[in-house]
Amino acid sequence: MTQAATAAETTAPVQDYLTVSLDDDVFAIPVGFVHEVLDPPPVTLVPNAPDFAPGLINVRGNIVPLIDLRRRFGMGAQGDTEHSRVIVSRIETEADSFFVGIKADAVHEVLSIAKGGVEALPENGTRWPARFLSGVIRHEGRFVILLDLERILQSDAPAH
Repeated sequence: MTQAATAAETTAPVQDYLTVSLDDDVFAIPVGFVHEVLDPPPVTLVPNAPDFAPGLINVRGNIVPLIDLRRRFGMGAQGDTEHSRVIVSRIETEADSFFVGIKADAVHEVLSIAKGGVEALPENGTRWPARFLSGVIRHEGRFVILLDLERILQSDAPAH
């Protein structure tokens, strides 16, 4: 590798992602959306709520809706384990800013990925709803799927 290529790689803009898992698949959330990571708190169920948003949690006195990624992706529900976590994310819209809790099977690490390292999703071959995903990266021989939180949070977007 030339010095110029190495210099270009080290000065390329990077994006940090928090990695989470559902079963054996690894997903990533842009760190800019992450406010904090919590052990699963008690959930207050909301009648007639979408199954992927079963209720509300209390985060330091704030009422926060909870999104269950497993249910959002059409997977079977799973009870909390010692590895389960809730990622509290801050979502900004033109009109408002709010927090949402996102339940995942586990939280792993933060990856720093060069902007050019994000690849488009293949047209076929992903078992996850493509409308909820924004790309894929390769990390240590595995694919890490980038989540599109804004699309995931839209209640009118069906899972399949």
